[in-house]
Amino acid sequence: MRIPFFPFIIISLLLVAVLAQRWPQALWLMEWLRPFIRQYLIESDTDGAPVNRMFRSVIYQRAKGALDTVPFGTQVDTYRESYEWISHSLVSINVAEVDAELRLHIGGTDCLQPYESSVFNISAMSFGALSRNAILSLNKGAKFGGFSHNSGERGLSPYHLQHGGDVVWQIGTGYFGCRDAQRHFCLETFRASCHRIRRSDHQCRS
Repeated sequence: MRIPFFPFIIISLLLVAVLAQRWPQALWLMEWLRPFIRQYLIESDTDGAPVNRMFRSVIYQRAKGALDTVPFGTQVDTYRESYEWISHSLVSINVAEVDAELRLHIGGTDCLQPYESSVFNISAMSFGALSRNAILSLNKGAKFGGFSHNSGERGLSPYHLQHGGDVVWQIGTGYFGCRDAQRHFCLETFRASCHRIRRSDHQCRS
C-alpha cells in the first residue's frame, strides 16, 4: 500500500513531537543519526557538498590502489542548467575561410619533443572494435589530413603504423602493449613498443 507523501510528512512530524515530549533523549539520538541517514539513505552520489560521494569514492579507490573507473557513461546530469559542453557542428566550412589557427602547440620550453596538434583528430576506436581495413583507412586519412589517430585502449596494431599517420597511443586500464605477465604496467615493454614505433618513422604520443 502506498502512503501519500503529504500525510506521511504530517505523521512523521507528529511522531517527532510525541517522542520529544515523552522521550527527550530521542532528539539527541536523531541528531546523531541524521548525517548517517542522509548520507546512506537520502543523498545521491552526486548531491554532496563540497565533495560528493562519487568523487570521494574515486579518491578512496585510488588511495587503496583499487580500480577507480566506472563504465557506461557518467552519473552527472548533463542536461542541468549551466552544464557546459562542446557540440559538433553539423555544417561544414571551408578551411581557407577560417581565420583562427587550426593547430595547437603541445609542450613547454623544457619539452624535448613538442608537437603541433591539429584541432581536428580521430578519436579513440580500438582495433578490436573495428577491423584491419577500418584502421588502415583511418590512419591513411590522418596522414592525408595532417592530424593524429588515437589507437584506442586495445593498444597499437601494425595497421596503426602502416600509412604513417601520427598516432596517439592510448594506454588504458588494461595496459595493452605495455604490461607484464601479471597485467601490470611494465616500463621495459613500453620502451620496446616505443622503439618499434620509432623504427616505423612515426610521430607517436602516448
